[in-house]
Amino acid sequence: MAVQLEWEKKLLLGTTAGTVFAFLIQVVALGTNHWLTFEIPNGLYVNKTGKYLYESYSGLWRICITEFTKNNKGERIYQETCRDHNLFPTEMELYHDHTLDMKILDYMRTGTAFGIIAVTVMVIGHMFAFYALRRPRYIVKRLTALIHFMTAACVLVENEVFIRRTEYAKTKLPLRLPKEADHSYGYSFVLSWICFVIFLGAGCVFLFSSHKRKADNLNDEFDDLEIDEPVAIRR
Repeated sequence: MAVQLEWEKKLLLGTTAGTVFAFLIQVVALGTNHWLTFEIPNGLYVNKTGKYLYESYSGLWRICITEFTKNNKGERIYQETCRDHNLFPTEMELYHDHTLDMKILDYMRTGTAFGIIAVTVMVIGHMFAFYALRRPRYIVKRLTALIHFMTAACVLVENEVFIRRTEYAKTKLPLRLPKEADHSYGYSFVLSWICFVIFLGAGCVFLFSSHKRKADNLNDEFDDLEIDEPVAIRR
């Protein structure tokens, strides 16, 4: 029994270390601009700017666009500009910006909102996880498992919304994602999926290790553990 408890404690410790790593890579994913990239090798001429659109990479908060012009010799002169996503444009801004409409705005707002919610839930989950390592009561483990599952669900929604947003832009907003462009999902998107898998697995580990134990089966070296048996309170 003592060997099993020690192995379980190491398993939970390793799982929590994994979720801390997942938290860090999710923060990196949210803060970087490589969720979606596209490239048009020959360029796409944009009448509004008088430049050729060459490539772009974007994230949940920011987009960077590379354009080029041609000099008299036909040589390309590249220029990169970055700007934050306008999640709450005015009606006038929305009317003049042909890369936006209400549906793409809903996708963008939903994705960023679930990204923030996911990070918040991760912090709460780690508070319970660290407490479960110190006082491994079955109810704390189950609460930790539930919160980890909630985290995985938030990240899943965040990623799926981004996929829908990309598909919508591809079919409905050619100035945002031209049909001529070769697009692909970047490393930020991959990191977010890795985070999802880790938290899903962590939820399963905490759930399957949350069984009750009888007090008389505990070894003396684990006397400092709180017993999972209910306590009868008498008057």
